[in-house]
Amino acid sequence: MKKLSSLFFLSFITLTLFAFSLQAQTTPGDYFVGTWNVKAFGLPDGDKDLVIMIEKKDGKLSGGFVDPTSNKVANPFTSVSQQGNKLQVNFIAPEQQMDVYMTLEKKDDTNVTGSIMDMFNVQGTKAK
Repeated sequence: MKKLSSLFFLSFITLTLFAFSLQAQTTPGDYFVGTWNVKAFGLPDGDKDLVIMIEKKDGKLSGGFVDPTSNKVANPFTSVSQQGNKLQVNFIAPEQQMDVYMTLEKKDDTNVTGSIMDMFNVQGTKAK
């Protein structure tokens, strides 16, 4: 009986470690870090091309929308959080002065899909 318990425990630990290693391979922590060319579809003022930048400093994600003329962050995100393959950024929409969120989800090594406020579809590609 003691041998059966030990075998069960060893199997459980092995499966747990295997599952953890699979998750670590499919959700790299720095996947979203970098510059992304994103297109938002169906916004009230039409489709928009956006450039966003995500940085990691001291283990925390931050970033914002990049001004194409200066290549600097013009509208910083108020918060950035990642959970697995999903990233959520919050920002103040300049036109309406309201808090808005956008979610991005990993599609493959260089592409994301998502939405703004769960209403407007978003597609993006990592810049080179």
